[in-house]
Amino acid sequence: MEEIIRFQKYMLLIRRTVGWTAEEFGEKIGVTRQTINNLEKNNRDKFKLNKTQYIAMRSVLDAEMSKYPDETEMLRLILDVFIDNPENYPDEDRERLLNKANMLTPSILAGTTSRKDVSKELIAVAAAVGFAAALAPLSIGLAAGSTVTAGWLAKTIFRKD
Repeated sequence: MEEIIRFQKYMLLIRRTVGWTAEEFGEKIGVTRQTINNLEKNNRDKFKLNKTQYIAMRSVLDAEMSKYPDETEMLRLILDVFIDNPENYPDEDRERLLNKANMLTPSILAGTTSRKDVSKELIAVAAAVGFAAALAPLSIGLAAGSTVTAGWLAKTIFRKD
């Protein structure tokens, strides 16, 4: 399934965006730090993210976005742009957002800045690039989050590939 492949490709960025170490992320879904690290290496011949792991990871991320909506706007944006709906965004704009996200998110893990501050900065970059479609659900709040959850989960469960 394409979403699972894309998720694995951007897993390190996603984890950094939330501010979790590999050990913390692993604990949240019931796997080891080494499993997270192996999946993040993107060696799909050797370590392939499976559907169960994907559902567990997305569920934990959804819970985090519901609990801390002001701190996780950028996570919702990253999931939409790179995992759920990349076809809706020009490659050049996605690349610009990816470069900025890769520069900003390590500071969350390092503890030199907050998720909320990085989120605000990345959302500003997204607005400047013209990601209005991706930003619209962010302003709606938690109701949009539950709709987004239902969307990715339904695709994952009912897809046959």
